[in-house]
Amino acid sequence: MSDIGSKRPITVAFLALILVFTGIGGLYGGYSLIAAPDGQKMQMSTDILTNSPFNTFLIPGIILLLFNGILPLLIAWGLFIKPPWQWPELFNLYHKQHWCWTFSLYYGFILIIWINVQIIMLGFSSLLQPVFALTGTMISILTLFPSVFHYYRKHL
Repeated sequence: MSDIGSKRPITVAFLALILVFTGIGGLYGGYSLIAAPDGQKMQMSTDILTNSPFNTFLIPGIILLLFNGILPLLIAWGLFIKPPWQWPELFNLYHKQHWCWTFSLYYGFILIIWINVQIIMLGFSSLLQPVFALTGTMISILTLFPSVFHYYRKHL
């Protein structure tokens, strides 16, 4: 992975902090939508789902819980631990990088796409939409910082 003695860059800690923040929000939002698919817990009406393929918030809640809750928390954990798991390598397009680096880049794009699809399907409905679009952009940019890139470079 990286040299044993190499120091973790501060940019990695900042990236992980953003991922944890996003993950906690995804867990809360996803759980709330699953627990009350009518949107009541989140003070949302199913009327906003008119232009979407969903009648309730159940499926969006499951997607939110998995992809914006669990996934970023798993990636943040991976950024600190660098587990030598082989199964994520099946999805790692950048084989010279540790899988957690690649997944961090993927997640930044997932968040940007998620928000854009949400705006297309539901319209602009919350100030959180641009906040999370910017968060996805920040995750992508931080992941591509040279210090982060080199820290997760595998030494083959």
